[in-house]
Amino acid sequence: MNHRAAALAVCCIIATVAMTGLADTPHLRAGDALTYDLTIQVQEHTSNAKGTKKDDSTNLSSGTGTVRLEIASVDPDGTANGTLSVDVLGFANGQPVTLRKSVAVKVAQNGEIKPAASIEPIIDQMIVLANQSVRDLASHDVRAGPAWRWQIQLQTYPMTLALDRVLRGQQLYQGLPTLVVQSIGGGQYATDADPVQAVMNLAGTDYYDQRDGLLIGEAMRSDTIVSDASSGSAVDSSALVTFQLHAFTRGPEIAPSPSVSAGEASPIEASPTPVPTEYGPAPLPTVTPRPY
Repeated sequence: MNHRAAALAVCCIIATVAMTGLADTPHLRAGDALTYDLTIQVQEHTSNAKGTKKDDSTNLSSGTGTVRLEIASVDPDGTANGTLSVDVLGFANGQPVTLRKSVAVKVAQNGEIKPAASIEPIIDQMIVLANQSVRDLASHDVRAGPAWRWQIQLQTYPMTLALDRVLRGQQLYQGLPTLVVQSIGGGQYATDADPVQAVMNLAGTDYYDQRDGLLIGEAMRSDTIVSDASSGSAVDSSALVTFQLHAFTRGPEIAPSPSVSAGEASPIEASPTPVPTEYGPAPLPTVTPRPY
């Protein structure tokens, strides 16, 4: 497994952040629009000490932008249908970059978000992990068990993520009953036959409206070290992501209506690319230079 790809894939758990947990049938309705502010800061140090040559480099990346979810309709079973739009500007390796894309999306009753097409490799991975986090928060009785351990056994490669979660309180945010849940933990990739080894530490806080199935916000930091004994190289990366609901505009109260399946082609994404369903190593992100 490519150690750099592994580092990026592991690092994108920072975005347990961003695009998740958005529906409880009585709450979301046609015409609703939710806008989230997103900031990302990543530092990656790469070293190659094999043989007599030593090559070190440090890359800094940062970005700010918005994630917007617009609900067009709600099916009789409570599934919300709409559009997910991502608009992020920033810098990577000293170059200005931009990511702007909109895709059709379905939001399940438990809050999982299911885009009809791939958005971008790392964003895709973030959504997969975010959905897993939503399932845990939505199903756990935090008042009966205010402290618990959450484990994710990844299937794509042998790593178990274990997080200790603690309820730190409840507050109103824009009128929404918001739980404050602190998480800390990590995982280790270790297989005797694989020269690639990885360790990740993770700490942060989720702000979650369990009643309505809404992820209000998150601040999360991850630190990851990935080494490859066969090449003598290593990647040490850290990332900080903050995610916060900025605006929630309500649509009119109308009866639910069926809509086109998010798995079908849409005017937004005429030829959808496959959407990942399992977390795993991701390729390098594709970015578009942004004019000054």
